[in-house]
Amino acid sequence: MARTDLRLEFRIPISPSERFFSQVRFFNFALRRLEAARYRNARITVVVGDQCDMDAVRRQNSWSENFNVTWERVPDDIFQEFHYWGTANWRLNIPVCDVDVVILSDADTVLLRDIDPLLDEFPLSKPTLCGHVAHLPPHQGHDNIAPPALSPEFWPWLFGAFEIPWPDRTYRYTMDLKAEWPVCPPYFNLGFLALNPEAVALLAVEIAETTRRLGRLTQSVMRCQLAMTLVAFRLGLNIRTLSTEYNASNHLDIMAHNGVKADRIRVLHYQVEDEIARDELQPALIDDMLSRVVTNPANIALQDLARAYRETLQ
Repeated sequence: MARTDLRLEFRIPISPSERFFSQVRFFNFALRRLEAARYRNARITVVVGDQCDMDAVRRQNSWSENFNVTWERVPDDIFQEFHYWGTANWRLNIPVCDVDVVILSDADTVLLRDIDPLLDEFPLSKPTLCGHVAHLPPHQGHDNIAPPALSPEFWPWLFGAFEIPWPDRTYRYTMDLKAEWPVCPPYFNLGFLALNPEAVALLAVEIAETTRRLGRLTQSVMRCQLAMTLVAFRLGLNIRTLSTEYNASNHLDIMAHNGVKADRIRVLHYQVEDEIARDELQPALIDDMLSRVVTNPANIALQDLARAYRETLQ
């Protein structure tokens, strides 16, 4: 049954740069072009790190005054301690007001189609987290106490370090083309996570301390993703996995391995830059990008959307 009155909020973490501002504006365009009122009226909350000058950020994004877009500054102490992980995590610390579903999005994602099937079945009465399993084991860097991420011991060791029971169900990373990597718990890519307000509030209480503890165990650049999984299990959230169409990389092998066609993608994560670079959505660069011949079906869809978006920049 369609929930036509469902209220949505999308939260996007960025640094204060023209590249990120252009991606947010593109995200806004794609969202508002969807027919249903819940997309046209949805709130976009942009969380800005790097100890930014928020007045300057708003001046540089005066276009947003015409839409339901708000700008939130990451507190200085949070950014000083956690850097960009703090920007990602701060999305959970912003109180949820008058919405039913909060979606954490990366700046390099865009809605190509609606997400109605997810929303129409989304549990609203118990704390729920929905996401798509990450492509790769988390890169760790150097000087880790935790076992190597490609070892079978990594995830059980991490759950044990946080005194969390090992889950009954495990998954393969979505780029595990040869089924050769150890399995993982529901470890989600942060490009698209859907939560209800109760889940947001619960995660907010523990996300900073869990990220802090993780920093002493692993130097992984993915520690905010790791923290999300650990806190969700520790608090007993209702955790659901989403199909690739809700967080589809424009990586041809990942698309083929997960059986997703470009015309079925709901949320495109345009992270691969072999044909289109993320910074080419900037006004000074977009025309060159639009004149280029691309062959990846996901990039063709991205380019078609960017062509319609270009008309709004006149």
